[in-house]
Amino acid sequence: MKGYSDSIVFVDLSSGEIKKQPIDPYMARRFLGGIGFAAYLLYKNVPKGADPLGEENALIISPGLLVSSGIPTASKTVFVSKSPLTGGFGRAVAGATIGPEIRKAGYESIVIKGRAKKPSILVIDDGVRIEETDLWGKDTRETQEKLKKKYTGYATAAIGPAGENLSKIAMIDCEERQAARTGLGAVMGSKNLKAIVVKGKG
Repeated sequence: MKGYSDSIVFVDLSSGEIKKQPIDPYMARRFLGGIGFAAYLLYKNVPKGADPLGEENALIISPGLLVSSGIPTASKTVFVSKSPLTGGFGRAVAGATIGPEIRKAGYESIVIKGRAKKPSILVIDDGVRIEETDLWGKDTRETQEKLKKKYTGYATAAIGPAGENLSKIAMIDCEERQAARTGLGAVMGSKNLKAIVVKGKG
């Protein structure tokens, strides 16, 4: 479908299952990417009454509709989940490189559910995989430095001790651009997900 990447990737950290699905034409026409896609995917994938810090909750990442289109300043990526701070719809936005890299990797959105058995990183490049990490307990600056050394050329999003300890105001750090609202860093922490690293094609 013109204007969109190829698919949406669904990651279940509990089972390790990773699946890719083509974009639903209904969703594409009605919700126009970015916050629209993320809100629709949250509605479809998180049951009523789900615990914001439970395995049923999803963390959804969607680049804005015009990201990677060549239009100047089109740089925003939205993180959406059921908020541990409010118990309702939670969104946080960052103007970071992770959105363009998600697009270049061929995805319109990432949907993450479940909880990894051990602290982990989600790696997206030519494929999608879950890797264990020894970065748990480190602050975001040290985490980002170590990620950049290991994953050269990748865009990154990571949490620090606040997210790991499920602080309801924890943010997600995207290379010194923060998705800082509604406590979504705690959602990553509840999933034992320390970071997401992405490198697209080109």
